[in-house]
Amino acid sequence: MVERIDFDGEILANAPRINMSRRAIICGIASGSVLPFVTSCATNPATGSNQFILFGEDQVAGMAASAWTDMKAQVPVTANSRLKSRVLNVWNRTVRGAGQTGYVDPNADWDVAVFDTDDVNAFVMPGNRVGVYRGITELTENDDQLSSVLGHETGHVVGRHAAERLSITTAAQAGLMLGQIAITQSETLSKYGTAIGALGGAAMQFGVVLPYSRKHESEADRLGVDYMHNAGYDVKQSVRLWELMAANSEGQRQPEFMSTHPDPLNRAAALKQYINAKGYALM
Repeated sequence: MVERIDFDGEILANAPRINMSRRAIICGIASGSVLPFVTSCATNPATGSNQFILFGEDQVAGMAASAWTDMKAQVPVTANSRLKSRVLNVWNRTVRGAGQTGYVDPNADWDVAVFDTDDVNAFVMPGNRVGVYRGITELTENDDQLSSVLGHETGHVVGRHAAERLSITTAAQAGLMLGQIAITQSETLSKYGTAIGALGGAAMQFGVVLPYSRKHESEADRLGVDYMHNAGYDVKQSVRLWELMAANSEGQRQPEFMSTHPDPLNRAAALKQYINAKGYALM
């Protein structure tokens, strides 16, 4: 679900978790179809990062479709036409800025919903679906900061972060299951199966899944600044936004290594360095 006091990219909400049975794993090994790491690596042209992708964008969008429909039915959508107009205006301008990079179609149809709750959050779902909570619009001090939020969400789309996160999670589940199969077939290790499985799950979570998630957030931060700059917004406000987020979440955050997101003040510092390096402003 949506992480409070922070943005969460590529939310799949109640999209089905990919579970693989023991039989499916064994059949997959026999056919060579499980964990196709070599054939599934590609370089993202916008970020320059090598990505592990098992699922196409259409597949991931299909998984998210029902979650999006359910969310819009269950969470109140704002009736404040001025607020919705503000969000849409900033969104359209930011997406046009992203379109200047050549990686975003500025004329694509987007479903942008403004939810009427206090959550300080925004998210993007595959299939051009964007959710913005009233709480984040009230935290932001100006449209420049709101553009930073929306540019960040656009960055998740361009970065193909939803497909990669789902792919990594699926591969991790498959890897853990393969390990469990090997353990149960070993007379020496079988009696330690539960403990080994727990350690393996923790190692996968803290050593693979969470670091990838934090990497995605940082990539989206940088892309969002690029889009803000192209749209004519003040990129310095992206740094101010994360300072506000840090103050708003003080005392509520887990240590960074346990979180899906980098620490807000670390994000502010990284963006300041990026803005200076790009020559967008002097901070």
